[in-house]
Amino acid sequence: TWAPGERANIVRRDDNLKPEGDFHKRPDQKWAPGERANIVKRDDNLHPEGEFQKRPDGTWAPGERANIVRRDDNLQPEGDFAKRPDAKWAPGERANVIKRDDNLHPEGEFTKRPDGTWAPGERANIVRRDDNLQPEGDFAKRPDAKWSPGERANVVRRDDNLHPEGEFTKRPDGKWAPGERANIVKRGDNLQPEGEFSKRPDSIWAPGERANIVRRDDNLHPEGEFQKRPDGTWAPGERANIVRRDDNLQPEGDFAKRPDAKWAPGERANVIKRDDNLHPEGEFTKRPDGTWAPGERANIV
Repeated sequence: TWAPGERANIVRRDDNLKPEGDFHKRPDQKWAPGERANIVKRDDNLHPEGEFQKRPDGTWAPGERANIVRRDDNLQPEGDFAKRPDAKWAPGERANVIKRDDNLHPEGEFTKRPDGTWAPGERANIVRRDDNLQPEGDFAKRPDAKWSPGERANVVRRDDNLHPEGEFTKRPDGKWAPGERANIVKRGDNLQPEGEFSKRPDSIWAPGERANIVRRDDNLHPEGEFQKRPDGTWAPGERANIVRRDDNLQPEGDFAKRPDAKWAPGERANVIKRDDNLHPEGEFTKRPDGTWAPGERANIV
């Protein structure tokens, strides 16, 4: 059974420190925010004169793009392209497992762990040291005060020379429509397939083969009887008593009640189905009728 290791004894060395008199007590003080440096704004010699240049009125348009130039080359492919040979997939080869010989020859019987019940290790006794702290009088209690928001700085709006004139240009009323798309250009090529495409052979699905389970022999021989768990009924553990602390909250007046309102679903946008050029032709291939059956399992060895 498991047991903790031994620990060295704790040795406390003697010293020549002998405190005399009373300890210096920290002076009582109330919390207050720190001081902030005054904000200093430097003067400058910038004096704007005249009117600001106004942006010219105009509608937005995308910029111009350079024309795509395709350079000529001297590549002239001749003959047929080399086709990849047809091959079926197969797993790769694995290296043979080589077990090296050694000179280890175990002799005799293995030392068995001694029987014993588990127990926690020993703990050092708790020693509480004496001190010279002797509190006198009552503790300083926090003064009762109601919460109130802090002060905010006054909002200062700076003057400027911007004087809008005339009416604002209103966005034209119009319905949403998708933008224009560029025409699809399909480039020509020199690929001319000949003959018929190789069709996948029809086959019924079946699970793959599994390797046989091999159970290795070992030298473990359990002896004696196993310790059985003692019979007993389940019971919850003990809980600590709930202690409710007193507070200074004294609600006054009536609570604001939520107005009565009935539930109603929200509005949904109209469903718009876009047109397309997909026209299915012919009949759909139907799944073959068949009954389900579990796959084969490997024999247990």
